[in-house]
Amino acid sequence: MTEIVIVLPELKGGVGDYTGLLLEHLPHISNLRLIVPKVGSRPANSFEQYPVEETNASAKDLCNRLPIQGGKVLLQYSAYGFSRTGYPRWLIHALLDWKTRSGGTLVIMFHEIWTFWPILNRNFILQQLHRSDLRKLLRLADAVFTSTQSQAEHLNALSARSPTKVLPVGSNIRPAEIHEPRERGVAAIFGLQSSRIRLLRIMGSSLKSLSAAGRIRKIVTAGSGSSAQGDKDEQAALLKLELIDGFEQRGPLPEMKISELLSTSEFGISAQDELSITKSSTFMAFAAHGLNVLSCYAEGTKSEPFSLMISPDELLNGVTLSDLQSRGERLRQWQERTSSWSHIAGEIGRALKI
Repeated sequence: MTEIVIVLPELKGGVGDYTGLLLEHLPHISNLRLIVPKVGSRPANSFEQYPVEETNASAKDLCNRLPIQGGKVLLQYSAYGFSRTGYPRWLIHALLDWKTRSGGTLVIMFHEIWTFWPILNRNFILQQLHRSDLRKLLRLADAVFTSTQSQAEHLNALSARSPTKVLPVGSNIRPAEIHEPRERGVAAIFGLQSSRIRLLRIMGSSLKSLSAAGRIRKIVTAGSGSSAQGDKDEQAALLKLELIDGFEQRGPLPEMKISELLSTSEFGISAQDELSITKSSTFMAFAAHGLNVLSCYAEGTKSEPFSLMISPDELLNGVTLSDLQSRGERLRQWQERTSSWSHIAGEIGRALKI
């Protein structure tokens, strides 16, 4: 039976969560192993079903753990996840050697590519070496995926056996069955605290105008990464909005509570631009819950999902309830079609021929 190996940088964190949800939506694979640089404690998810091995982050050790003849490897690539310098030379060289020697199937999901350093930066040469090694790996890969169009363009320009396919990330919050109505005027901001603070600073002026008009009455923030100083900064940014019904800072919450928040709020607020939106699992959580997403990048003439979102000016000028409901449902359908976990698992499963 053909052996399948997933090489990933972590069991916990963004790429670890991605891999866990992917495994939940793939059929159970009896001959699958996972290899990580450091195992640590295992999260309670699909990893429990499969053996996990730790590599000492050397090319020789990883080569010894990959299938000897044939086999299939899925690489969850994150440059800084595998290397503090952002150039995991040992990993790339191990896979180049394995692919050449075994003739197995190599599928790569690029969560990150390389860092773009200016020519006068001392890391510029490191960047060029990294790109050179990735070019070799791309020429041998059987299928290549990434989460954004801009990353796909960079990878295709570098080299690829076949064009890199864009596969947006899935939602990190699964919709629960919530039967409560949405609260008019309530908006949710969800994600890491640093991202929430950045969003409030970018959209502060627009949100204050919507507050003065009574269109946004209350904001609820939730997500991890909190600190004492971060709580103060977030609170200060929220106070400036002068919201009629105030705000709540809920911090980290269980998945069910986040789903409840996203299911009962009228709006989600996002500051993701064209370069980052398809790799934002928090934005995809908004979309999966059919929320109306308020964004400074929303515009009807743009492609989906931006044409399905709402700009602050548009909301100030008036949007009908039926239009809001239609856009929220169409955004949910877009997410289901392009980045549901069943779709992601289907695409990667076909690449691995499982």
